[in-house]
Amino acid sequence: MKLTNVNLLESLNSPEYEELRKAFLTKQFSRKEIISFPKEEPDKVYFVKSGRVRVYLAYEDKEFTLSILESGDIYSTHTRAFTQAMEDTTLFFVDTREFGEIVAKFPALALSMVKVLGDLLKNAITIINGLVFKDSQVRLAEFLVHAAQDKGEHSPEGIEVKLGLTTEEIAMVLGITRQTVSTLFNDLIKSGIIKKLDRKTILIKDISFLKELSTKS
Repeated sequence: MKLTNVNLLESLNSPEYEELRKAFLTKQFSRKEIISFPKEEPDKVYFVKSGRVRVYLAYEDKEFTLSILESGDIYSTHTRAFTQAMEDTTLFFVDTREFGEIVAKFPALALSMVKVLGDLLKNAITIINGLVFKDSQVRLAEFLVHAAQDKGEHSPEGIEVKLGLTTEEIAMVLGITRQTVSTLFNDLIKSGIIKKLDRKTILIKDISFLKELSTKS
């Protein structure tokens, strides 16, 4: 799901940001390719032009997804997280120091960046809170409610949601096993709460049930 409704690429396409656009280099990554590693040097800032990027922490054999970046989102490699292309992805890169010098000239763009990075922090805290305090069923319900709000299209039967994620990818986002996600989805399908339309699209037939479930501690 898209991290924020602020699309910095739209701002960069404005004539007044021509100087900033010229500072970026374009780079492409294949599906599952690692984009950046923790404490990687030199530090870079990048915008997602197309595709999706997973931001995650890794400890021994465990991984915790902090967010999924989509077109228009921004990220800095100066963190303890890994980033990985979830599909064929194109990024705009620039050195962090150079980006800081240029963006200081454009206060309006800087304000948009603060909003995007604030949304990233909020999303990370929400995920950590879910991992610590909520069980798997509640986490999935919360995920589906947010997906419906972000991408849902209303129809006579319910809310059609193009999740854009496989079962394995949803499991990574929620911090649970693929088998658990499959079991929970099957339970919701058997109960008539949702209907699976294809591999990455569902129809939510009872959003009220999911909303109520998502509020449980």
